[in-house]
Amino acid sequence: MDETIIQPAVHSAVGGIALLVALVTTVLTWLGARRGTFGKAQAAALITLQVVLMLQAAVGIKLLDQGMGVIQKYVHYLGGLGSVGLLMLFYWLPKRSEADTANKAAWLTTASLLFVVMTFFIGQMYVKGQLSG
Repeated sequence: MDETIIQPAVHSAVGGIALLVALVTTVLTWLGARRGTFGKAQAAALITLQVVLMLQAAVGIKLLDQGMGVIQKYVHYLGGLGSVGLLMLFYWLPKRSEADTANKAAWLTTASLLFVVMTFFIGQMYVKGQLSG
């Protein structure tokens, strides 16, 4: 694994996928909240988003191991932990009713999306700065 070199473009691509999956998940959870239901589509979207965020974190950790992006690591740590932490919080909160579960999913995925957006665009600014400077 140490001999494998990952290009920063891979991290940007997975970040774009994470951003897209977070947006789709947020839309699906809000549609469920409007109906007052938390169904299989919302559950699958939440799981997919968590897996994509873990993949993004793994690629980011490999880049840090290669010595890339050290300057902005704290922003990425906070953004990554925030987005995953909010999704984990959903599973820890008590489930009072299906409508309550749907509302919690919608609000927590929205907050997670904000962390994903923040981290993605800060990362993109860093990459552009590295390429032009």
